[in-house]
Amino acid sequence: MTSNPRRIVTLNACHFALFPIPTITLFWQDQIGMSLTDIMVLQAVFGVAVVVLEFPTGYFADRVGYRASMLVGAALWGAGWFVYALGETFGAIVVAEIVCGAGAAFISGADRALLWLSLEATDRVHDYTRWESRLRAAAQTTEAASAAVGGWLYAVAPRLPLWMQLPAAAVEMFAAFRMKETARPPIAPRSHVARALHVARATLWRHRRLRAAITLSVTLGLSTFVMVWLVQSWMQSRGIPPGWFGPLWAAAHVWLAAVTLAAPRIADVVGARGVLLLCCVLIPVGYGGLAWSTSAWAVVFYLCFMTIRGLQLPILSTVMQQEAPGEDRATVLSLAALVFRFVFVVTGPLIGALADRTGLDTALAVTGAGFTAASLASLALFTSSRR
Repeated sequence: MTSNPRRIVTLNACHFALFPIPTITLFWQDQIGMSLTDIMVLQAVFGVAVVVLEFPTGYFADRVGYRASMLVGAALWGAGWFVYALGETFGAIVVAEIVCGAGAAFISGADRALLWLSLEATDRVHDYTRWESRLRAAAQTTEAASAAVGGWLYAVAPRLPLWMQLPAAAVEMFAAFRMKETARPPIAPRSHVARALHVARATLWRHRRLRAAITLSVTLGLSTFVMVWLVQSWMQSRGIPPGWFGPLWAAAHVWLAAVTLAAPRIADVVGARGVLLLCCVLIPVGYGGLAWSTSAWAVVFYLCFMTIRGLQLPILSTVMQQEAPGEDRATVLSLAALVFRFVFVVTGPLIGALADRTGLDTALAVTGAGFTAASLASLALFTSSRR
């Protein structure tokens, strides 16, 4: 049981070894022939797959086992990348995204729930925020390293980064296989459907603190997630050579890993509310800096979004773990991910269409203003929920 946290860190590190990510937008546009609207639609399809599966897979993990859920997820993750590597058309890429989305859904929630219970079983649950930070920092460091290599691999052969995902998925599956299942609170509902709906109602309607934490997490998360799919087009528009995409992506994720590791200490000094307020302030700084600057050096403003991710995730994840019922922990965490994906399904294609119609800079300015207002309102709800 004491080895589970380290193995969960390993699993997440392998899951985020994403060799194609620094040039994936170029791959979609240049190799498949997709527009920015197509790209956002594709990500919405991925989001729909996660929306459909996220909540049921979280419930599956709580009832069948977290280790079993992660094994299924790792297998599907590898299968999805195999389809990706062979895909030649938009339809094939859609299938690959759906299979990858299923794999991500089976892992999402199960890994964090097992981490919490493993620490709880050894009387170390007070260290959860630090382990959460280590887990995310390891994932971001691996993403940085793979991105640095991925840009070079794309220059050698555009599909080579996709093939590199398969050995990473194999190591991820091995890490899941080596984990030890924990004892969970026994529950035998008369109807699994009724129980799942009860958890959803309790989380999103009755439990004010959980609802507020999920709302703020979704708002801040979307403000950074949208930029993941726009920043490569922005760099291309500012004349940054594709060969620099990998190193820049790697540098951004090294920064993200450092911020994530520092998040618990920063929260101890300025408080969780101060950290979350800083995240809200960084949204207009990041979007405004990218929208209004014509210099390639303005790429430094992308670090605003990395900072938001690194600070908010460990803090809000800990709140959700503390407030979630023990027998339904993975279900609650998966429900939070479901809400995130559902909102992106609605907003992502609209932002892509806005960028295609009005230009990327105008879309960034409008999107930044919307996310700023939404994040400040969500923070106010989160703050009042404690009272």
